[in-house]
Amino acid sequence: MKTSPLLTLDRRAFLAQFTFLLAGAGGLSACTQQSPGLFISAASDTDNNHWVAGFTLKQQHAELLFQQPLPDRGHHVAVSRRHGIYVAVARRPGTWLVLGDAVTGAIHAEITVPANRHVFGHGLFSADELKFYTTESDYQNMTGNSGLVVEWDVVANGGKLTLERKREFATKGVDPHELLLMPDGDTLVIANGGMRTHPDSEREVLNADTMLPSLVYLDRHTGQVLEQNFLPDTLHQDSIHHLDVNADGLIALGMQFQGEPFLSVPLVATHRRGEELRLLQAPADVQSRMQQYVGSVRFTEDGRYFAASCPRGNLLTFWDAGSGELVHSLRARDGCGVCALGAGFLFSSGIGNLAAIDLDTLVIEDFALPEPVHLLWDNHLAAGRLS
Repeated sequence: MKTSPLLTLDRRAFLAQFTFLLAGAGGLSACTQQSPGLFISAASDTDNNHWVAGFTLKQQHAELLFQQPLPDRGHHVAVSRRHGIYVAVARRPGTWLVLGDAVTGAIHAEITVPANRHVFGHGLFSADELKFYTTESDYQNMTGNSGLVVEWDVVANGGKLTLERKREFATKGVDPHELLLMPDGDTLVIANGGMRTHPDSEREVLNADTMLPSLVYLDRHTGQVLEQNFLPDTLHQDSIHHLDVNADGLIALGMQFQGEPFLSVPLVATHRRGEELRLLQAPADVQSRMQQYVGSVRFTEDGRYFAASCPRGNLLTFWDAGSGELVHSLRARDGCGVCALGAGFLFSSGIGNLAAIDLDTLVIEDFALPEPVHLLWDNHLAAGRLS
């Protein structure tokens, strides 16, 4: 085991790791024992080629399972255990989805959205994994609410699986980004980021002065908006982008502020249906280092804590879901992708590192891909069990 260059430990974490090393870690490490078997992410390389890559964790290293080319830069990848497939979604304002075999990586289908639509990088399967949902924009609608959730069927075509586009539901906002399925299996929760964009202007925010982000709960069967929650007027530029939900139905939110760079605003929040948004703020020194940008949010497996990654600030933050207090932070160079692993998290970075942290011990384990593989991981990391 070695300390990852991705992370800089404080004194408490150093002592915890030192104690762990003295005790000896015979056999597989805790991280490796708790690994779900497959991790998958979009990635790029130094020649600006773009990939979807799957890997597993071995003792003290990561083993690449597959690496398949993507049409352009991807963002999030969803995994279906039932079908043994993944769906990689294009980074905003892309127009494609790629469906492939989650064991071999082999691509089954490349799907293009209609000409007046673009995707926002996220998608998810229904609980029975017979449906797939994406967030999209009707970007020709430049004055009204252009946000959509699109429902797809998972279907067989010529012996291979693909996605067949079905219904569209309005999200009652613009810039719908990450969406999740609530524990009831019937309700979608969507982050309406509020930033109006158009493919002709790349990723430029066209409505910074009139943004209206919101958190929306939507019935996936009927498309009815069940609840919509807005930030205070003074935080209308605090774009809600990333979400996670624990088994108890608590939502963790990560924001990306589009206002003046000298302002200190909440970048993390939690929400429970029927209540007000609870805005959280770290101590001033950590809050300033978050650089007004959260790139990914994920709960631990037991739902007690959640991580909010801040790649622009080279920072990982960890929060108590119950109290809403910051419990730990670590320096991480361009660390963004995060998923639950045992009592902590696995992280990926835009400079190519992979590392895991156990929040009970603050032990950190580095997992390097074998040379000459060097992938620069994109914003999100997904885990799946295929057996």
